[in-house]
Amino acid sequence: MFQKYILVFWLSFVPFYFSLRGDFVFDDSEAIINNKDVTSKVWSNTFYNDFWGTNIKNNFSHKSYRPLTTLSFRLNYIISGENLVASYFKATNLICHGLCSVVLLFVYQIIVERVQKCNSRMYLDISFLAAVLFAVHPIHVEAVAGIVGRADILATMTFLISFLLYDQSMKYNKCTYIYLFTSVILAGVAMLFKENGITVLGFCIVYNIVINCGNSKRSKTNNFKATLIRIIIVFLAGVLLVYARWIIMGGMKPEFKPGDNPAAFANNTFTKVATFHYIYFLNFLILLWPQWLCYDWSMGCLKLIESKMDFRIMFLILLYLYGILLIRTFLRPSKRKSTKRLIFLAISLLTIPFLPAANILFPVGFVIAERILYLPSAGYCLLIAIGFHKIINYNKKFKHLGNATFLLLILLYAIKTCERAFDWQNEYNLFISGLKVCPLNAKVRYNVAKVVDARQNASWALSEYQEAIRLYPEYYQAMNNLANLLKNEKKFTEAEFYFKKAISLKHDFPAAWMNLGIVLANQKRYNESLKAYKTALHYRQHYSDCLYNMGNLYLELKDTESARDSWTAAISYNPKHTFAWTNLIAMLDNTGQTERALQIIPEALSQLPKTPSLLFAVANMYGKINRFTEAEELFKNAIDLFGEQIKAVHYSNLGVLYHRWKKYDLAKEMYQRALQIDPAFKSAKKNLALLHT
Repeated sequence: MFQKYILVFWLSFVPFYFSLRGDFVFDDSEAIINNKDVTSKVWSNTFYNDFWGTNIKNNFSHKSYRPLTTLSFRLNYIISGENLVASYFKATNLICHGLCSVVLLFVYQIIVERVQKCNSRMYLDISFLAAVLFAVHPIHVEAVAGIVGRADILATMTFLISFLLYDQSMKYNKCTYIYLFTSVILAGVAMLFKENGITVLGFCIVYNIVINCGNSKRSKTNNFKATLIRIIIVFLAGVLLVYARWIIMGGMKPEFKPGDNPAAFANNTFTKVATFHYIYFLNFLILLWPQWLCYDWSMGCLKLIESKMDFRIMFLILLYLYGILLIRTFLRPSKRKSTKRLIFLAISLLTIPFLPAANILFPVGFVIAERILYLPSAGYCLLIAIGFHKIINYNKKFKHLGNATFLLLILLYAIKTCERAFDWQNEYNLFISGLKVCPLNAKVRYNVAKVVDARQNASWALSEYQEAIRLYPEYYQAMNNLANLLKNEKKFTEAEFYFKKAISLKHDFPAAWMNLGIVLANQKRYNESLKAYKTALHYRQHYSDCLYNMGNLYLELKDTESARDSWTAAISYNPKHTFAWTNLIAMLDNTGQTERALQIIPEALSQLPKTPSLLFAVANMYGKINRFTEAEELFKNAIDLFGEQIKAVHYSNLGVLYHRWKKYDLAKEMYQRALQIDPAFKSAKKNLALLHT
């Protein structure tokens, strides 16, 4: 038996191996990299903020309250030496998945054993098969390789432990109520990992009823009262926990956009109901055959079913037909009642944890989310294992064929998991893979544009942004990014058009206002540019980038005092704003305000000790006031840090320092290095000629 646990843990690790080499991807940026609750020294803030670091009672909060998951991220951060190392976070996820698979094997064994007691003639050996299926299932890659998926893994593990304690409470010993109340407490803990953790209470009630129905009449009479008390306690505890969750949210539901879940905003009841049922079908389909996996299914990925003649209606008919046949199977008299109970428990384990995501109680902020299926897949895997067991035991002739088929399924799932884990290594792989599955998803197009732009493929990025806007004409973020690309290509008129269009769709869009200011400044429309910057600051007061650009505008207008004030303000809000420090020091140097510059340089170097552009600017200034030794050290450090980004001017300016220092051989060497990079660099040519003279 112990070997089975080892094998399940090993199988849960191997197919996901490629994910360990990956980066922070997709939602990881907001939940971890940009979430101050992960890196801050104040632990208590985690319990006041949502999963993304916004105050839970704020109108803009996502209302996803998962403080224990955030604390687990914080522990990862501390263990890795207060560094955000993606491989450490991913390794933790993978270990948690392995442990979850092992605990699930134990849960399956408990359920099977309970059902077997109802009918001693029943033989079931499906726990291991179901656990193996769960361990390698490709649908789990998002939860394991995407670090934010840890919420689902930890909620599932706590769900399972809570269930095991509830099962112990059904054994009617002295510790019955201790087990029961501990189970309820763990249900609350599971909810603090992720909201759907509370569904363990619903499953426990169903489990209790199903198992109790299998007992003898005498046993039923003796246990009825205790069972009823236990169910009432669990039900009241569930109501109390849900109410507490509502209070924590500030009594407000989260607000989502139509693009996040289009069906929830449909005006037509038929469209809403039909589309939701089609989504249920797709969820089951990707569990059954996870060939089409995508990190995001929103923004037009799935068209709404608006007509009764839509061909997708036949999939809904198949879904209903399957449900009818299932009900018929339960109602049909049979000697194998224990098998029916096991199937019913598997279906309950599949459907009950899925209910919070089913848009029944309240609309959710997604269409399909693969990590949401992590917990429901436990029921699916049990259901499939039961099916294989029935086929194998139906006729001995099918035994070898059934075993071979199951092994083939495990192998195919494992291969798909390896392939999918590779997709989740970095955002480029992930977003490109999404394009193959959801080409009509505007957000997928938008994300592809961002990653290819980062790889200097501006033409591809341009076409993807344009396609995203075509698919979703109100996509103001895509308009802003498209306009930025056009701005970089000096197409200022077109860029201005898209910035203004984005602003017309979202007037309080500070980034678009700031970028519009940059475009207007490039067109010498300084008054309009200044107005745009001030509007951006109206909507975001501590906007350091906007203050930096405003400083550049003031410098262009020869208003050096205002430029200095703007850059100083930018630095006060963001002490590590490289460009603001560099421009401020360069401006003070060029305007003869050397003493002021010398006063702020120590602070600048302490904030940005390894920023080559800043070191270069300070070195130039030190060279002018004959602090040659310090200037030389800063120049060399800057050149080392520039690496492949080194330019001719960097060597040339070091050459000027040596020239003034009368170290002529070194000056000559630096001028020659500058000319090797850029043979047409006039300053180096001129200074080299002077040196020879």
